[in-house]
Amino acid sequence: MTDAVDETVVQRAHDAASRGDWGAAFELFMSADADGLVGPDDLPVLGEVAYAAGHLDVTIEVWERAYALCVEAGDTDAAAGAAVRVAMHLLFDTALMAPVRGWLARAERLLEGGGETPANAWLAVVRTYERMLSGDLSGARPWTGGRLSWARSSTRRRAPSDEWQKHGC
Repeated sequence: MTDAVDETVVQRAHDAASRGDWGAAFELFMSADADGLVGPDDLPVLGEVAYAAGHLDVTIEVWERAYALCVEAGDTDAAAGAAVRVAMHLLFDTALMAPVRGWLARAERLLEGGGETPANAWLAVVRTYERMLSGDLSGARPWTGGRLSWARSSTRRRAPSDEWQKHGC
């Protein structure tokens, strides 16, 4: 395939996703990914498309790939965001608490000592749910405080993936 054709397949996948045609977007992304055409910037969209098309296994695998690429690139905020996404999908769709806690711990380590970021806010949201679903309401309370201040003070109203997509690890 030529570069122009390669870009067309990935662009068609993005276009289908923007229309909400999850099945077509998923098939196009998977075809492009099999040919090695899906880049790091495409992974958040592929993860969301896979989830919307009902492919949880692919969703988790894609966010794990995004995490690994971001760690390798040294982008700790984006890596933490990807780790939170893995944890979120595991929590809400499988309730497998041990891997959820492992992914949240990875995110926490990556975000230690950093400033307020969208990844911190989403970590707080998912950790709060993890604690609540474990029956630890008092353990959930500390997570609802300071880490969400970024989200409260932000004038931007974006989808969670918007912040992760801009990192491009």
